[in-house]
Amino acid sequence: MTIVVRCDDQILDQIKKQVKKLVNVLTVVELDQERSVFRELALIKVKTDLTTRASVMEVVDIFRANTVDVATDSLTVVMTGDQAKINAFIELMEPYGIVEIVRTGLTAIERGTQALKFYEKNEEE
Repeated sequence: MTIVVRCDDQILDQIKKQVKKLVNVLTVVELDQERSVFRELALIKVKTDLTTRASVMEVVDIFRANTVDVATDSLTVVMTGDQAKINAFIELMEPYGIVEIVRTGLTAIERGTQALKFYEKNEEE
């Protein structure tokens, strides 16, 4: 589970202590922004018809998103990126009509070969 907080160090320490107390929590790891990759996933269903489908697909290509479903009156697009990129895409799709949006929220992983299971072993010792 990824939890994103914007706070000072004192509050962050309290959050980490409280989360560690939860029964099913194995470890709590704070990721360094410079040494980690952060992304969000979004599924966006946009209204389309024969006259608008090509222009919507053009924007999908520009944003390096992928069309995952085509219906007679809509397209479903999947995309990953930071919050600003996804918000910009949504803003461009609003004039066409957004049927539905599903977003994961931010998820993250540390760069390099370091893995969370390594942190678990160190905490047990």
